Amino acid sequence: MKGRKFIVCSDVHGDMQDPEAVAAIKHFMADFKPEIRVLAGDLWDFRNLRKGASDDEKAASLVDDWEAGMEFSSMFFKGGSENHFLYGNHDDRIFQFAGSCVGVLRDYARDGIKRVEGHLRKVKAKSLPYDSALGVLNLGRLSIIHGFHAGMSAASQHARIYRNCLYGHCHVIESAPVAALEPAEAKCIGCMCIRDMDYANAKTGKLRWAQGFAYGLLFEDGSYHLEQARKINGKFICSTDFRTY
Repeated sequence: MKGRKFIVCSDVHGDMQDPEAVAAIKHFMADFKPEIRVLAGDLWDFRNLRKGASDDEKAASLVDDWEAGMEFSSMFFKGGSENHFLYGNHDDRIFQFAGSCVGVLRDYARDGIKRVEGHLRKVKAKSLPYDSALGVLNLGRLSIIHGFHAGMSAASQHARIYRNCLYGHCHVIESAPVAALEPAEAKCIGCMCIRDMDYANAKTGKLRWAQGFAYGLLFEDGSYHLEQARKINGKFICSTDFRTY
């Protein structure tokens, strides 16, 4: 069985990206050469646009965050024959900001939206909004979303709603099956960002975070083979070839 190679990663968070994870996925893609490339949201952090941002966060420049996200996505999508970008809740902040502010701040946010959309056209990536109904990418029998639930039960909640799916959002690597005549499984694929972000310092949930990404083969009948890459002691061990027996 010959399938199309695909790769999915999520939660880069702009200038909060993990250098080891970024280096690993870059070199892996050079060897694996995936046709289908999916960036499943939170390419940018936009921490100064979040509700409850501190005065220091609000005063911070977006330049480093912008540029880091642009650079990663340019690298990630280069060479792909089918590119997809799913907006995450962090990316969506700029749309919320554009709708809730007035004057110069609103114009700044709208210019930012144009910049994002222009960049996605440049890297030839189709986009989907951060929306629980409209933000679902279907690759055969596999659905990809950014993620709409958090916490210990997130995987099982996603499995009940989206069946066989991959998502990011929670920054962890875990899965949950759904028992049925046609079994299904939701899998959180980890993140591409560092663990120790300032606004997550007091959250014990970050102790579960893990850097990783998913990849595999998509077959003509919609079935697929899936692999999970994760960082272990600063390194990633990935297979770049498959055999059918």
